[in-house]
Amino acid sequence: MKSKDINKSIDEIAKEYNAQFLEGASVLNEIMKDFITNKLDKSRLDEVIESERKCDRIKEKYIQVLFQDKRALPFLVEDRYKIITLVDEALGKVEFIARFLKIYPFNLYDDISENFKKLCDTCYILIKMLMDTLELMETNFDDAYEKTIEIEKLRRDARKLRYSLLETIYKKTEEPTRVLLTSKLVNNVYNVIAWIEDIADYLRGLIIKYPTR
Repeated sequence: MKSKDINKSIDEIAKEYNAQFLEGASVLNEIMKDFITNKLDKSRLDEVIESERKCDRIKEKYIQVLFQDKRALPFLVEDRYKIITLVDEALGKVEFIARFLKIYPFNLYDDISENFKKLCDTCYILIKMLMDTLELMETNFDDAYEKTIEIEKLRRDARKLRYSLLETIYKKTEEPTRVLLTSKLVNNVYNVIAWIEDIADYLRGLIIKYPTR
């Protein structure tokens, strides 16, 4: 296999992985909207779990191609491997939300529904921004850098939402199990957001490490 073909394969497989990740995240975002309005169909959560399984198979292909010709890669093999593992962990956190919702036995509190929707929407937006940033890392470091800054700003907004939600939840005095599990649900969504910012920080480090594209 020629180096050019290997590079193309790496790029194609990465795009396939990102598209599958986005598909799962999009489904979860739709499910969250149904959950907020008490219309949750828990069977749809299996679509998110299946998306994670598909991504695992794509990741295996990516890693196999990754190690076939190290000289063909714009970044070091170790850098690309680190990126795919970080992104895969973000997907794992998305899958965890789906599995958590499958066993969550309550409806969402009405007085947190608006802010919780904002948090979920922010999570989905950040996932899309991360996918865009990963593509830009191959072609335009300046634009990729700007995306990482935008991700950081959105994470700050999400942190405020998180604490506002938790403040409201922790003031409730009835049904302690519901309070506990709802706070965990909020934190699970925020954990995805925080992890995406960690990935953005790592990508910024690569921009500094390598020559400007």
